[in-house]
Amino acid sequence: MSDELGTEAGGAPEVKKLPVGKLILLILLPILLIVGAAAGLFLTGMIGGKKTAAPAATQEAPPPPKLSGGHYTSLSDFILTLRTENGEPRVVMVTISLQLSSQEQNAIVKAGDARLRDSINMLLSEQPLQNYSDPSQLNNLRSKLAEEIKRVLPNLNLLGVHLTRVRVQ
Repeated sequence: MSDELGTEAGGAPEVKKLPVGKLILLILLPILLIVGAAAGLFLTGMIGGKKTAAPAATQEAPPPPKLSGGHYTSLSDFILTLRTENGEPRVVMVTISLQLSSQEQNAIVKAGDARLRDSINMLLSEQPLQNYSDPSQLNNLRSKLAEEIKRVLPNLNLLGVHLTRVRVQ
């Protein structure tokens, strides 16, 4: 009768032993999953260390001076990684529109696009992060951009430079 119930002669039930491979799998797999998840969270900055998650700040630039007429063309977004005073990285996205005297001026912009984007990237990278959240500094940046664009493309009849989007994350 003891054989039917799976007990030994002493009355204690028989314990089946797991193979070593299954035992390692059942113990190490959950540990590895937990360690991997914790490492991923730590590396993305969600846990541990300094708090780096700041809410995204989108600032619409102050309205530019009114200029009548002209043709507008947008340059594709400029995305930069700048550092705060504490050394924390922040992503800055700037969208720039150019007001040109005519649609034919678009060809000049397209012909000098690589040089123009390079010089604008350099100018935007030189700005401190605080300049992207201060309206008076944005006006100053707009005039610096106009000067730089006129320097790179001297034949361009530029009527105005507009910062259509400035986003700091």
